[in-house]
Formats: sequence, C-alpha cells, structure tokens
Amino acid sequence: MSNKITGGLFFSSVIMGRDISVTLPAEIRPALTGLPPASPVFTGREHAAEALREALRPDCPGGVQLVSAVAGMAGVGKTELVLHIAHEVLADGWFPGGVLFVDMFGYDPDRRVSAEDALAGWLSALGIPGEHIPADLSGRSLLWRSVLDTYTTQDRRLLLVIDNVDSEEQVHPLLPSDGRIPVLVTSRHTLDLEARLHDLDVLGQDASTDVLAEVIGTRLGPEEPRLQADHREALTELAGLCAGLPLALRIVAALLVDRRQLQPHTLADRLRAEQHRLSGLTRQQKAVRSAFDLSYQHLTVPQARLFRLLPINPGTDIATIAAAHLAELPEHEAAELLADLHRAHLVTEPAPERWSMHDLLRLHAAEQQRTSDGGEEAETSQARQRLYRYYLWAASAASTHLIPTAVAESHTFASRGDALAWLDSEHANLMAVAANAPAFQMTEVTIDLALTLGEYQSLRRQFHDWIIIATRARHLCHHVGDRSREAAASNNLSIAYYQAGHFSAAAEAATHAQQVFHQLGDPRYCMRAQRGTIWD
Repeated sequence: MSNKITGGLFFSSVIMGRDISVTLPAEIRPALTGLPPASPVFTGREHAAEALREALRPDCPGGVQLVSAVAGMAGVGKTELVLHIAHEVLADGWFPGGVLFVDMFGYDPDRRVSAEDALAGWLSALGIPGEHIPADLSGRSLLWRSVLDTYTTQDRRLLLVIDNVDSEEQVHPLLPSDGRIPVLVTSRHTLDLEARLHDLDVLGQDASTDVLAEVIGTRLGPEEPRLQADHREALTELAGLCAGLPLALRIVAALLVDRRQLQPHTLADRLRAEQHRLSGLTRQQKAVRSAFDLSYQHLTVPQARLFRLLPINPGTDIATIAAAHLAELPEHEAAELLADLHRAHLVTEPAPERWSMHDLLRLHAAEQQRTSDGGEEAETSQARQRLYRYYLWAASAASTHLIPTAVAESHTFASRGDALAWLDSEHANLMAVAANAPAFQMTEVTIDLALTLGEYQSLRRQFHDWIIIATRARHLCHHVGDRSREAAASNNLSIAYYQAGHFSAAAEAATHAQQVFHQLGDPRYCMRAQRGTIWD
C-alpha cells in the first residue's frame, strides 16, 4: 500500500527479511541526483531534439518509448542533447516526479561507475537508509524497481537519464520494468538494447559557425567585435577545421573568449596544420584528444590496429575488401572489425561496405600509429604497399573489360558492369593513390595507374583527371628515364587533351610521343601514336 504523507510518498517493503518504511520525496529535484544544467547555447539539433521529445510525450501515439538510446562519437554532443531535453520536458510538467540522472563514466577506467554503485547512489538520494540497501546487484535492482513502482502508482511520473554508458551490462540493471517510466541513455557505442536508436551526427557548416558565434555572443555580448560581418569568414573556416564536432567548436569558442585580442584568422592559421590541430583543440580540462583517447583505449588489440591503419588510405572512404588488404586480413575478419568500429562510432558507413572517418578522428588515428610502440613505421609502410598495390591490381583487372583487344579478367569482375561499378566507386581513391605514391617511393604505381585508367577515363569523360594523371606519369617517366612509357603517357595525354577540346596541347603532346617513339626505333609505336590509340 502506498499513500502520500507530508508531501512525500510512503514506501513500504520487505528488504532482507525486514519490514522498512520510508518517505520518498514527492518530486526529485535536479540537485538531488546531480542533474547538470543545460547549456544556454543549443543550435543545430532541432530535428534530434524533436524526435526525443516525441518519444517522451505523455500522449504519444502508440505509447511512450521505454528507452531512447542516443549514440555517437566522442564529443558529438550526446549529453548536451539529453540534458537539454530533460530540462525542457521537466519545465513542461511532463514528469511531476522529476528526473533522475547518473553519469556512468563508461569510457574512463578511473571513474567508471558500476551498475551496483549507480543503484546505491540513486537509492540513497531517494532516502533509502544505507543499511537497508542490499549488497548484491540483483537485490538492489529489485528494490530499485519497487521504488519506481511507488512513483508510478502515485502518478508521479519519472524520467531516467543514464549518461555515458559503455556496455549493455552497465545499464541493464538500471532499466525499469514498468513501461510508464521512460529512459534516455547515451553511449559512444550502438548498444544492443530494446530501445529506439537516435544516431547523432556532427553539425553542418552553418550550424557549426552559429555555435561559435552564439557561445561567444552569450559570454561576451552581441556587440563583440569578432562577431561582426568582417570576421564571419574566419569563423566559418574555424568551424570547418573543427569538422562539425561540438566539443571542438566549444573549445575554440572558449579560446576566443579567453583572449579578446585573439583574432579568429590567427587561431585558424594555427589549427590549419594537421600535425598541430589536436593539440590546438585543448583548453584546461577539455581536449578533443583526451575524449578520443578514452574511446581508443576501449578497443581490442585487433580493433585498435585497424583503426590506426585506416588513415593510410588516401581517399575519403575505403571499401571492406580494400581494408582487408590494408590490414592483411581475410575479408570476413576485416568486415567484423569494421562493424565493431562502426558500433563504437569511430567510423561511419556512408554507403554499403564503404567506411569513412571523421576528420579529427582520422588525425587521432594517424597520431596513434606514429606513437604506438615497436615497428610502427615499418607496419605503416608495409600496409601502404599492400593497399596501393591492391588498388593497382584491381584497376588493371577491371580495365581488361574495357579494352577491346584484351582478354577480360573474369575471376575478380564477372562482367563489364561489375568492373565499371568498381572503377566508379574507387576512382577518387585511385586518383589519390596516384598523387601520393611517388612520395612513398612507389613511382611505378602512379605510372601504371595512369596507363591503366586511360580507357575508363575516356569512357566516363573524366578528361580533367585524365590530364592530371597522364601529365604526372609523363613527368615521372622522364625523371626515371623510362622513355617507352614516357611516350605512352604522352600519347594518352594527347588523346585526353583532344577529347577535352584543347587541340594545341593535344598536338604538342602527340608530337612529343611520336618523337620519343621514333627515337626508340620501333615504327609500330609511331603508327599507334598516329592513330590516336590509348596506351595501356
């Protein structure tokens, strides 16, 4: 039986064989369980906020969602979002019993809160005497659910906010069995819970710039000179260097607030250098690197190794099979590790079986590779060799389907359509490999790619890229004294120029090709150049 007594709720239960009676607070105020204040600046999260509000609405069609799990990478603003929502719905009167909050510190090994300790803290905050709190997890969980039932039967609806969870086992004992009590959970991982998942992404460019301006304006006033129109471009660049990560944006804003003479363009100059950016995104106890470190330390050895190697790929994304070659793993193992990194929000999946990294995470992963113990330089070099040669090998196999006189290599690509699909998806990576390979003593990779991709780039009318890669190959061949392939690259360059409508440049490149072929003494090469045949 439960009754209201002197403004509280009467709670009676049998604990460890003894009857106890406690008066619970009728309303759990934020100070009681340490609910932090919400940030006064909340920008760019309107859609996510509305989705969470709808899940908590008392008159929600179909009933309230029991658990809403907000997941995202470190520093993306998960806690900020749920705190904003918690304070908002509390003020709207949706939860007359109040809000219970706990930070589980799941990714900090020194401060991690176990489910047992979280339950003990909540029960103590609600007035359960310490001697009546069971010592074991199951006993505490049972008592906790009895307490929650007391609130729901008295129409004192509660909201639970469980922040910074690292695993299912850390949060499961805290979840109510009563569907009338909703829960907001945040984690850097996609947890296997019976929950509605809300994946939080980084902010867009405009919202990022607005965050900088609003934080500075809130602290220094709207008349702050650095908020005027002539500084907007520099603030926009700063927002871009933060790559939409709210933690980085707020650190940058705080740095500008700290020093009124620090100009946005000066700070942007310092952050532009990639090797110094993570160090620059630091202020007192807040640091992007520290937040990323906690996520990295949570990885297994194989997961951490693949995470460190991924920045070696020079393009913006990488396919599962390419990652397998990079890490020298069977494809199924690479797929499993990439899925693990995706659950940890350390990579994204912009398209099926293609993986990408946030710009700042990419810098962090590369930094970890440079500072990891033992033969990291050799490991990086070997991984790059494997990846670049895989791209060259696959491009060569795909190109056999496009060359009329070639025998199509059907083991890797079953059809011309499959070959073209692969070349379309990997073209940006192939161009990036061609641009980067000479710096890592792989000049032949650039030359071979240039000669391999001619038919494809002609077919897809990618004349600009064709001119770039053919020009680079011609210069490299000349530098290493490979006259035959210098002429072949010049021949392809002439065709690229001609198809692009640059006729004088085409004539000059064709003349150079014929001259070199003539010097080599093989008239067949000269005839092929005269016919304008693409060299492979």
